[in-house]
Amino acid sequence: MTIVEILRILIQASTFVSALAAISATIIIFSVVKKFGVGILASSFRKTAFGVLFIALAIIIDSLISYLQLSDVLLTPSLILLKGILLVIGTYVIVIGSKTTADKLETLTKPQV
Repeated sequence: MTIVEILRILIQASTFVSALAAISATIIIFSVVKKFGVGILASSFRKTAFGVLFIALAIIIDSLISYLQLSDVLLTPSLILLKGILLVIGTYVIVIGSKTTADKLETLTKPQV
């Protein structure tokens, strides 16, 4: 086994661990949401969980891209595009969800005049 092959295996393993961690985080967030029930924080956690899930899917696709580049498959450009779309959606969902929650909490904490 060459150094390049060992590095590819390490990259694949780290990508798999990252994706597994992101999916685990999504599951944990959803379980916490069940304890909150409904409300501003539950809604925020739910949105964040969906964003993390999209990012996990993008990580998995990134791993597929690395693997497919070894076999010179022509699907790689479309997978790169799909990965980018998933990353943008995941990031957007997390940022907008956080901003919406912050706005709602700020409104609730303002003194009533």
